[in-house]
Amino acid sequence: MVTIVFGSLYIAFQQSGRRSANVAPAAAAAAQAQLLGTFVPAVPQVELTPDSGVFVIVYGTDDKPETGTATLHGVLPAVPSGVLDTARSSGEDAVTWQPEPGLRMAVIARSAAGKVVVAGQSLAPYEATDTMILVYLVLGWFGCVLVLGAGFAASVLLGQRQPGKS
Repeated sequence: MVTIVFGSLYIAFQQSGRRSANVAPAAAAAAQAQLLGTFVPAVPQVELTPDSGVFVIVYGTDDKPETGTATLHGVLPAVPSGVLDTARSSGEDAVTWQPEPGLRMAVIARSAAGKVVVAGQSLAPYEATDTMILVYLVLGWFGCVLVLGAGFAASVLLGQRQPGKS
């Protein structure tokens, strides 16, 4: 029963943390989608890393990146075409994108004016938090199992003693 409780807590915390990683990219995608078609001054581009903040990339009708605030090895990165297709057909798509090993991003793709705005951010901080939650829960689980085991052992030992004998 303790394992089920702690396992359920871990799943709840992990899912809550992962879903919260979509909040900032969703806001950035919505803001950029509203700006499509208006003049937007050039913004500096940063290289995607595990420490990257929120980034935005606009893809044209040909699925090629047109503009963006982040690069990967010096060029605008391309998300899988299925993400862009889903965003065009349903209006939005939310995925975890791994452009290369060790680099995982929470990404929101939103269709706007025939283009697709993709915004994302690194999952590294969320995954570090997830790891710490897992450590705390494992320690809590171990402590509960230890207390329950000690209680069970004590009840067995006390149950073996017969009344009147010392």
